Amino acid sequence: MNHPAEIAEDEALRWLVDFEDLSEVEQARFHAWLDERPENRVAFEKVERDWRQLDIVRQLATETPDPEVVNKWLWRRRLRRRYLPLAAAAGIAAVAVGVLLLPDQDYEAGYRTAIGQHEEVLLPDDSVMTLNTNTEVAVHYDAEERRVRLLKGEAHFVIAPSRERPFSVVAGSGTVRAVGTAFNVYLRGDVVEVTVTEGVVEVLPNVLTNVSDAAAAKSRRAPLGDAVPGAAVVAKRLGKGQKLEYRETIESVSSVDSGEIARKLAWQAGMLDFQGDTLAEVIEEASRYTETRITIQDPDIESLHVTGYFRAGDIDTLLELIDSNERVAVRRINPGLVHITASQN
Repeated sequence: MNHPAEIAEDEALRWLVDFEDLSEVEQARFHAWLDERPENRVAFEKVERDWRQLDIVRQLATETPDPEVVNKWLWRRRLRRRYLPLAAAAGIAAVAVGVLLLPDQDYEAGYRTAIGQHEEVLLPDDSVMTLNTNTEVAVHYDAEERRVRLLKGEAHFVIAPSRERPFSVVAGSGTVRAVGTAFNVYLRGDVVEVTVTEGVVEVLPNVLTNVSDAAAAKSRRAPLGDAVPGAAVVAKRLGKGQKLEYRETIESVSSVDSGEIARKLAWQAGMLDFQGDTLAEVIEEASRYTETRITIQDPDIESLHVTGYFRAGDIDTLLELIDSNERVAVRRINPGLVHITASQN
């Protein structure tokens, strides 16, 4: 839970960003907010003082502000685009968004979540990347491409359109490429699962046969659907509601309805949603969100079906749900180990 002072500072930042465009009614609300709690006035004064002390004030007065300086403020305060007004104070909205989309700026960053955590990241081009539990990525932007390498775990991407700089996610032995769309990539061992939630993506192999490095790189940068001479790359195009799994080659392509997609992405709200999944599937998925080791001791019960909706990492609720089946017994061996066996009754 956020500390009251942190909550007050976040609220103060939203008032500050809109400050010069407040209507009379909004000004009255602002003064009421200041008087609502003592920490509100303290928070606003602190945020305003920090704002004025930052180099960003001087940068905004130039025609080519330094994106690193702009980002310093935006990231520090966890400011998201939804907080920015159409015409923000001191022109920060137009300047910040414009700077973040400059095509010639290089950007390198790494992000990681711990077991049981998930995090939303606003990338420099206004694309949004949401990392699931125990996930690690490396981000690289330059003048020709936007690339994320998924090192482990799962991430969902909502991509800002740019045909000049396609967005690619490298995972396992393949690359998922998009221009402006939304999709989910899950790296599970040597298997990669790609689910498209909006738009179109292409899945390409990373290992190219009889193709020079230059041709391979050119192929990865080419617009969707464009053929590159000399690059023998067979790409698979996916649309909304399609799922693909690959290793070295494509293993399967299938359709998924909106309900299944919503269940697959329930983790973004911190939840897990199972609708008739097997016990083995449920344990495999739930184990990603906890340090507790859960094992099924009897293969005969692995195919039992489980239906439930609960908070990711809430192992107690999950085990209670499983234990309610008369064919199953849950045994806590120690605080970090649980065995699930067939009931002896």
